[in-house]
Amino acid sequence: MRADVVIVGYGPVGASAANYLGQAGVDVVVVERDPTPYARARAISTDEEVLRCWQHAGLAEQLKSEMLGDRPLDFVDRRGRSFLSFAPRSRGNGHPPQMFIYQPALERTIRAGVERFGNVTVLLEREAGAVRQGPDGVELDVTDLRDGSQSVIRARYLLACDGGSSPIRTQLGIGFEGKTYEDPWVVIDTKVKQEWPEVDRLRFHCDPERPAVDCPTPLGHHRWEFPVLPGEDRDEVSSEAYIWTLLERYGITPEHVEILRRAVYVHHVRFAERWREGRIFLLGDAAHCMPPWIGQ
Repeated sequence: MRADVVIVGYGPVGASAANYLGQAGVDVVVVERDPTPYARARAISTDEEVLRCWQHAGLAEQLKSEMLGDRPLDFVDRRGRSFLSFAPRSRGNGHPPQMFIYQPALERTIRAGVERFGNVTVLLEREAGAVRQGPDGVELDVTDLRDGSQSVIRARYLLACDGGSSPIRTQLGIGFEGKTYEDPWVVIDTKVKQEWPEVDRLRFHCDPERPAVDCPTPLGHHRWEFPVLPGEDRDEVSSEAYIWTLLERYGITPEHVEILRRAVYVHHVRFAERWREGRIFLLGDAAHCMPPWIGQ
């Protein structure tokens, strides 16, 4: 198979790139290991500059209809009393400065945009393997995970949109410099069953004993984040029983939410040594990782 560009990875970055290139009339092949978008939320917000990018692809209005915008941000004390409240100021890009997203819905919409372009071929359940490049193009070995068959895609350029652990970046021997913060956080994504007064507000709970963040996400979802304290066991803190003890401190019970996902994360601040190697480009988390604290 031949193309102008092969994209490895079909998350938000790879799917966005496929939209831009498809719109420009470029022949594209996308290689993605999974059969469907990941079913649980990961990223939960975006901003007006990114929406300008999706506007260029003709997707901004549809995406905004599935987001929450213009929500205030509160810093509250251990009793939930606000001592600082504000809304992000617009920088004049024509969209709300901060939008909360539900990533599975966002990915479905961006992928649906790709379907407008007959010049973009999407290969799901395919795993990218060895990559080779010369002065005129790149070759990518691909395994069909459905039957184990092998094939080669030849293209002029390759975009590695394959995430923070990027196998393509590893193959190229490109370092991923920076640091990983040792303080783990447990992240809880929930489906709202019964709303509470502050359900639509982003709140930073400044409790000296255990800080917390709770954040609205669209389409009836809500996220909570808590640090794992020194001496605590990560598995215990991420257990459902322990999660309910954390949520119940803020009056949240099984009557209010259904727990969809819980996971322990550490935060990375890392940048690839270079974002291009010949005809191969690193995009998204393959090129840079930032912590989620209002960073982009």
